[in-house]
Order: sequence, then structure tokens, then C-alpha cells
Amino acid sequence: MNLEPDRTANTVLVLTESSDATADLVVKELERRSVQVFRTDTGDFPLSVQVSAWFDGSWRGEIRGPDGSVDLRDIRSVYVRRPTAFALPPSMTDAEQRFAAREARRGIGGLLMSLPCSWVNHPSRAADAEYKPFQLAIAAACGLDVPRTVITNVPGDADEHSAHLRSSVVYKTLASATVTDGDRVALIYTTPASASDMADSRVALTAHQFQQRVPKVRDVRATVVGKRVYAANILVDGETAGGLLDWRADYDALLYEPVTLPGDVESSLLRMTERLGLSFAAADFVVTADDQHLFVDLNPSGQWGWIQEATGLPIATAIAAELVGEDL
Repeated sequence: MNLEPDRTANTVLVLTESSDATADLVVKELERRSVQVFRTDTGDFPLSVQVSAWFDGSWRGEIRGPDGSVDLRDIRSVYVRRPTAFALPPSMTDAEQRFAAREARRGIGGLLMSLPCSWVNHPSRAADAEYKPFQLAIAAACGLDVPRTVITNVPGDADEHSAHLRSSVVYKTLASATVTDGDRVALIYTTPASASDMADSRVALTAHQFQQRVPKVRDVRATVVGKRVYAANILVDGETAGGLLDWRADYDALLYEPVTLPGDVESSLLRMTERLGLSFAAADFVVTADDQHLFVDLNPSGQWGWIQEATGLPIATAIAAELVGEDL
């Protein structure tokens, strides 16, 4: 739970990598409001970012970086976008680096979470929301329709699971779709799966998520900021007019248009983000020919800059307003 924000504080702390163009949009909106911004990346600690703090009933001190510093008492809110991992001196051994990274995370993370400020999003709430099975359970409890889903590492149950999922099945990762192997980076998109795939002996090696394939006519990305929802249809253009199973596989084929969610879907989605304790979320839906919206995924730190650029939806303005406690 957030501590009560200090209304006298005047600085928004932005935690993200230096090249984050999406965060730039929010910083620009904050500066337009004459709000003080201190931007830094945890990846710059301890080589170029320093923390000096002391406790006397409450925490006092500073975060110092190459371009200035911020007094902890001046932080009114924290925007957590895409901070990177701590960059530790290469002279340290692997064991020393692991120890130092743990200490840095507990020290800096704990220090920030102790401050009387608001968050977009609070790290603990965002971490909980990353768990896909938890997401689906909360979504259903809040009134959203959810495709039939199986989590398993038991290939011997493939027939039973296939019957539960019915005629058509897809495989989806439970965590990031990005897989790094040395210098190679690959993406695992949502892919068709069969009963024989679920019966493959390699299924036993880890948890796998299989889901009912929904006969969709379009996708919807709904970006939640506070109590507002900014939704956009994701449509496929050109030769792939039949649709993409995973729209991330071909961004060049996509078209976007603002759309309003059905009232019951929007209210259920807002109940979900409130229950998860999120001030921001990017939720994905698939929509059938009869306009049924099925919730498939939620990312508490999802990208939104390209959606704003394509549709004109005022997402950056909404995030800036949320960070300073203003109404739009």
C-alpha cells in the first residue's frame, strides 16, 4: 500500500533508461505543466548515480546523478517505466556482483517505497500483476470473459486438456516473449498448437500455457491510466486481411483506430486494475464477430507510445495528470 502522498513535494521521479522515447512524451507533458522532473536509471547505480540517506523517524537524503540531484522529501510521485539492471564495476567477481545487486535492490528499492508518494506503478503491485494465471483469475472475478486456458507440464494429460480447450488451441508464453541466447534475440509469438504438441515429452520440462483459440475479427489494446481507458482497434491491412494470430508478428501490416469499449467491459477492466493496485496497464482483448470481448493479457508496464502516435489518444497527458494528481 502506498504511503499518503506529501502534497508539499514538487518533483516527479522518472525511472527509466536514457533512450526511452515513450517516457520522453510524459516528461514533456510534465514540463508543460511546470512540474519538476528528476530522471534517472537504476542501471547508472553505482557508477554514476549515488544515494545518501538517513533515518530519523522518516527518510531524508538525496539521489545524485550526473545532471543534478533530488531531495527525497521533494519526490511527490514516481513513474516507473523501463529502468535497467544495476551496472556494477567489471572488476568485481560474479559472486560480488550478485551480492551487490541484491543489496542495491533492497536498499534503493526499499528506500523509494518508504517515501510518502504515489506510483505509476508501485513495483510490488506491478510484480504481482505480471503473473498470467493470476491475471486471468482476477479478470474473470471482475466480470471479464476469458478464453479457456491450461497450465501444464504433464504431456500425459494432453487428451484431457485438448478436450477442455475444444477444437482449436494456441501456445502462449507465461513470461516475456523475448528469448536471449548470447548475442541472438528471438521472439516467441502466439502459435497454433495441437494435441500432439501438448503430448510432446518436452512439455514436462517446464510450465506451458495453452489456450482456446478465439475466432476473432479484430484485436483491441486498452490502455488504462487511473480511472480512464484509452482503447484502440488493431486491424490488419493488405494481403493478410484474414487477420494475424499474434499482431506483434507484423507491425507493418497493422492499422489503428480509436474505439470505445462496451460499458460493461470497461467497468470490469477498471475493477481489475483497481483490484491489482495498478495506476497504469496495457490490456489486450480479442473481439469476435458478435462483439464479445475476451481478455487475453495485461502488461503493467506495456508500451503505448506507438498507439498514441497512430491514434492521437492523449495517453501521455493522462499519465502526467495522474503523476501530479490533476484531473484532465
